[in-house]
Amino acid sequence: MRRGLLSYLGGAALVVATASPSLAQPVKAASAEAFIDSIGVCAHWGYGDRVYGTRYAEVKQKLVESGIRHVRDGISRPVEVERIKELGKIGIRHCVVAEPDAGGTPEGFRDLVAAINKAVPEAIDAVEGPNEPDFFWHSGKKQYGGKNGGSSPEEAVQAAVLYHKDLYRAFRAKPETAKITVLGIALGKTYEPGKNPIPAGELADFVDWGNFHPYMGGNPFSFPFAYAGIGKYVWHGTNPSQNIDEFPYAFETYQPPYNKKPMASTECGAATDTNGTSEQAHGKYIPRMFLEYFRKGIKRAYSYELVDEGTNSGNREDRFGLLRNDLSEKPAFVAVKNLIRVLGDPQGKKPWTPGTLNYSVKVTPPPGYDRPQYVHSLLLQRKTDGAFYLAIWHEISAEDGSTQPRRQLTHPPIPIAVSINSSVYPAARIFEWNDDGTVKERRTKFDGNTLRIAVTDRVTLVKIAPKL
Repeated sequence: MRRGLLSYLGGAALVVATASPSLAQPVKAASAEAFIDSIGVCAHWGYGDRVYGTRYAEVKQKLVESGIRHVRDGISRPVEVERIKELGKIGIRHCVVAEPDAGGTPEGFRDLVAAINKAVPEAIDAVEGPNEPDFFWHSGKKQYGGKNGGSSPEEAVQAAVLYHKDLYRAFRAKPETAKITVLGIALGKTYEPGKNPIPAGELADFVDWGNFHPYMGGNPFSFPFAYAGIGKYVWHGTNPSQNIDEFPYAFETYQPPYNKKPMASTECGAATDTNGTSEQAHGKYIPRMFLEYFRKGIKRAYSYELVDEGTNSGNREDRFGLLRNDLSEKPAFVAVKNLIRVLGDPQGKKPWTPGTLNYSVKVTPPPGYDRPQYVHSLLLQRKTDGAFYLAIWHEISAEDGSTQPRRQLTHPPIPIAVSINSSVYPAARIFEWNDDGTVKERRTKFDGNTLRIAVTDRVTLVKIAPKL
């Protein structure tokens, strides 16, 4: 299910951009491979009458081309099991949604997963608790543990919580499933802060990762102020971090049932329908979304979804794909594919400890852009060659979500200076993303120990290494 709404600091390597001079500081890099491994996408292999079924071979090829290695789907249909096994043989892992429709009981679901992994080891590397039970367990009148989901959304959630606890116990009870990552329940409705129907800490002992669906689309649970051409900026801005960063409503509302367990997002993203996000803004947002979520400590994010389910530009549900329904590539698909390509680190899959780089980022904001904290960055390192990659972008809304269709916004480049406390790096290679998702590369020299570039609302990667 998809909808538009739903300071927190995770463990990824980042440095705060400032408008005043700052000294270089040691920043621990995160593994580029770990970032790539955090990228996932949702699919519907069981939709046989749609492009997932009618053109499966081509969809599979596009998935492989993307470089995305994690997919989220269900296993209630035989064709889903077949696809998961087939894709598992080429290294694509699945997170599968646990429901009574698959296996009947939590133990039956576990045994189904175990049988798939026995046929193709690690084809399924994660399982997720019931999907949005406040919607689907209520509308489907699902029952469990003496609770009747048809009675109310609240009782539907209670039933799903009981099912999920038994699911976790079932997976931990068998050696063949004990190491599979168990994700929590993601709710579907937008709840006011403090009104999550799952009590705080209720599922903390029954998950490895918590779970939520913080779709892009604004955040009314914030202080309304005008900025960057939008009257109520955080309310009507549509960029990826609006509900997880400066005003972290999504964390504050949906993480409490899991205490301090790390979070995953098994659905996230935006639709490109007529009144939704434009394809150009979508192409800017999706790579930034993966970077934002990783820097905020989200273990894995599954963009909803791989392919548009239909062709009706006025139907939001038809337009969530990274690919259009005819399998042509939206800018977001191209952008993510290139992000994975540039950062790819074959040797990084083996255990290793990334290094540290001493640097600072100074922002010189143009008139009207007095929030330098919106220039975000993330330091990554590849094991293969030891190169550092500083991902940097202006985390700003490209649209005004208060209008239909959304008013598109253009922002000026933001001059920044990256200062590095080392003479080992005489130059850097710059990778700049274009509106169509393609990348242009250039080499530039440091001025002393300082690199001066302009950052936009598209991702820029700065490769820093003794040899480029």
